[in-house]
Amino acid sequence: MKNTTKKKILFLTKFKYKGSRITQPTLYNYIKNQGHDIYHVHPNEVNIILNKDNASIFYDGIDISKMDIVISRNSKGVVEKIDQIIKILKSKGAVIFGHEEETPFSYRKFGNHFKLLNYFPKTIYFSKNNKEGALKLLKEANIEAPFILKPEDGSRGVGIALIKNREDFEKYFNNEEIHNFSDFIIQEYLDVLNEYRVFVLGKESLGVCEKIGNGLVAKNFAQGGKFIYLRDKEIESLAEELSKKLNHHTLGFDVIRTKNDELKILEVNSWANFTGFADASNINMAEKIFNYYLDFAAKHKDKYNF
Repeated sequence: MKNTTKKKILFLTKFKYKGSRITQPTLYNYIKNQGHDIYHVHPNEVNIILNKDNASIFYDGIDISKMDIVISRNSKGVVEKIDQIIKILKSKGAVIFGHEEETPFSYRKFGNHFKLLNYFPKTIYFSKNNKEGALKLLKEANIEAPFILKPEDGSRGVGIALIKNREDFEKYFNNEEIHNFSDFIIQEYLDVLNEYRVFVLGKESLGVCEKIGNGLVAKNFAQGGKFIYLRDKEIESLAEELSKKLNHHTLGFDVIRTKNDELKILEVNSWANFTGFADASNINMAEKIFNYYLDFAAKHKDKYNF
């Protein structure tokens, strides 16, 4: 353990239970195995007491108001509740990771995209109940078929498809895989030479993984893609520079190099799955991330701005 002082750590996320497609047990298990006091809490399992000049948070009858570090995944349906909890925990000295109060909805792809408009392909955001309206905007957005279609708040490559015609578009929304999503993205399809994942921790790149997946639309590790670790100064410099515009501690940039030798950003994930990156790079990502949390918390315990 880097810091032998036992810490109180709170994982605050609705993706708590076994079988969740987003839970990252590797980080949780690493911290637990280091001997820290760790709590894994769904925001809707929390009760808040406001009494005169004091605010308290209870989970399963336990007062969890005083935490050293909070690792929060901000998610659709619990944003407001997490915001309430975080305000109290910060007031009592906790250092927060994964929830940026300036941008409480930044867990959605739109939040990071909007700050980096010039680096993304042309895109249409729409809700499922207005999918016909989105199709009518293809000409206005200067997007032609084929195009990429995916859930706005999806992860791990779930629901990413190449749409060649209207029939493909209609079939897509009958797919069981995307029934739980309500908001979607149409994105311009580009001639891709190579696709990469860059992992940035504390504004510094840990390297690049080239994504290999012949025949795969989404070359994510979770979809069967293979990662090859490398260092690329141009790609890493771009990711580091863009990370300065975003208020996140950990970022996963999905970058493509087009056949015209342009670098474009497909997505920026503020809660990026690191399994494939860790396997390819031989970096113990759970250890790396948690040690970063410990260092940052020690330096910014009283007051911090990331």
